[in-house]
Amino acid sequence: MKRNNPFMLGLAIMTLTFASCSDDDDSNDGTETSITEEEAAEAIAMAVSPESGGMVEQTNQAIYTMEEDNSASDKAEDYECGVEYGSSYNISGQSANVTYSASLTWSWIIDCGTGIIPSAADFDLTGTSSYDGPRISSEASTSASINIQNLDDAESSYVVNETFTMAGSQESFVRNENAFTSTIEFTTTDLTILKANYNVASGTVYASFVGKASNGNTYDYSGTLVFTGNQTATLTMGSGNTYNLAW
Repeated sequence: MKRNNPFMLGLAIMTLTFASCSDDDDSNDGTETSITEEEAAEAIAMAVSPESGGMVEQTNQAIYTMEEDNSASDKAEDYECGVEYGSSYNISGQSANVTYSASLTWSWIIDCGTGIIPSAADFDLTGTSSYDGPRISSEASTSASINIQNLDDAESSYVVNETFTMAGSQESFVRNENAFTSTIEFTTTDLTILKANYNVASGTVYASFVGKASNGNTYDYSGTLVFTGNQTATLTMGSGNTYNLAW
């Protein structure tokens, strides 16, 4: 049966509540080593959330880098077309419920098409990241390829397409308190990010989760994340179960 689940991230206490749970999931005898859909959804949501330094935060960091890490007027126009630039930095954050840190390296090129006016920016990201939340923690390697369009000041929003990958280990703090490794990959379709406040106004993300439990069994989950504006999104897993995200 399809279930709609409130899944709140960020300044509010993060919750992931099912309308019903199986008896197996409710047990806490330490013998269950499977990775549940709920745990996969939790890991996916945290890998997206700006509160945990996830995909949204790192996409915004690419935008900040493009806007601010240049010579004169904080504009993409200050870069030379087709020249590769690079930077590295450490970043950390803390909200009421989540702390995160990351050590990242960027390289990027401004694309001017056939002219001299910048039309897009292509970023590559590598590094490591970690977060510690009320329900789950993670240590992972992070990589991304990010294309940012609509650089012209006349445009009110950026359009972003990217692939974003986190591969590492997670530890759950709820129910059986499972520990597992996973690779989470996001492929976005036309994320619209407002220039006024850097919020994601709309867009779709295909999310793939492949995890290995402590007994060696592999679990494959996937879902689609749709941004609905006002810092909210809905994650629909392959099962049809939905999770509401907010931060």
